[in-house]
Amino acid sequence: MASIGIVGAGTAGLHLGLKLLAQNVAVTLYAEQEPARVRAGRLLNTVTHHAPTRARERELGVDFWAAAELAMDRCAIHVHGPQPFSLTGRLSEPGLCVDYRAYLPRLAEEFVARGGRLEVGAVDVAALETLAERHTLVVVATGRSGLTSLFPRVPELSPHAQPPRLLFAATLDGVRMPEPACMQANLVPGQGEVFESQFITRHGRVPSVLIEALPGSELAMLSTRRRDEDPAAFDALLLHFLHRFAPSTYERITPSAFGVRGPLEFLQGAFTPVVRRPWAALGGGRFVMAVGDTHVTNDPLAGQGANAASASAFSLAASIQEALRSDRPFDEAFCHDAEVRMWAAVAPATDWSNALLQPLAPHVGELLFTGSRDTRVADAFLSAFMIPERILAVCATPEATAAFIANATTPPPEALATTLGATQARALAL
Repeated sequence: MASIGIVGAGTAGLHLGLKLLAQNVAVTLYAEQEPARVRAGRLLNTVTHHAPTRARERELGVDFWAAAELAMDRCAIHVHGPQPFSLTGRLSEPGLCVDYRAYLPRLAEEFVARGGRLEVGAVDVAALETLAERHTLVVVATGRSGLTSLFPRVPELSPHAQPPRLLFAATLDGVRMPEPACMQANLVPGQGEVFESQFITRHGRVPSVLIEALPGSELAMLSTRRRDEDPAAFDALLLHFLHRFAPSTYERITPSAFGVRGPLEFLQGAFTPVVRRPWAALGGGRFVMAVGDTHVTNDPLAGQGANAASASAFSLAASIQEALRSDRPFDEAFCHDAEVRMWAAVAPATDWSNALLQPLAPHVGELLFTGSRDTRVADAFLSAFMIPERILAVCATPEATAAFIANATTPPPEALATTLGATQARALAL
């Protein structure tokens, strides 16, 4: 019987494992930590799951946070500068921010409940060779223990030579959350970006912040200064920056109660976005595949990391299932074909993430400004913004953007017919 081994229990590993289990494939998941330890650990991220990923979660039967009141169906973008403006819109398909200290353990437990095997322990390159003899195919869904060294960088798809942003994320006390729930994005020239969202934790919903600081900027201090040396001073600095660069958040803060929620409630760091070849040859004619962040690591600016990981996992699951059905070997030809399919699934997220790391094109800036004046444009733009395949087409050229604005502001035929009918009725009455 075929057996698949998955090293790594993040979004990609869990979604792949659950998808294969649903297809009656035997799966063993190799996790670095027990679910209980993940629950008690440090903040992992502040990711948002957008509509395509939430649809995949429904397909997997793991949409455990489906209650409508938990989702965020509004988003606001505040453009700072000499002539600041803001746009706020309603999302056609709400997003969801769940603390991964709750999300990952819950999915891991569900994986086991459905018949998957979970083994806990670190896996390095040497151990991977052993696993490859145990399983029909091994998939790497983590970069820990030096495993990314197996998968070479693809230069033509990896334009960044250093981290484009320095990162700080935290859950917060002393911030009154907006009602209804609304993601906030502040675009600050020369500094970077400041995001606020509402985060679903085991303690309930709490406010969270993600700061993407340009290297060398004032905001970068939040990524490089050690909070544990003086938590009060650090929190005062964070409050200062929110006052300057996120006033829509600051106006809901009670300064005397403000601060990071605890010593495990923040993270700092930086990484260089990269696309790697998602397969490698092992001894004995065996091959190993990479999925999720091990294949493609995107800057979190576009909020697409977990979403791309899920898309990548579903793509690879389809390739594995087709190979098993046709008794196709997991050889180099399989790896090449799976790579093409996976890249097609995740390339839009990478392209959109890289685009946002550059200064806004004039026609995109004009689109944002138009959205600040017309809620129809704001609704349409922000709904598309969360789905790379849609927004890339919208922003591709000035002509595409103009057509998008025209379409957003043109009444649908049925509305036009109703308006014309009412006009004719008034004319007859006169």
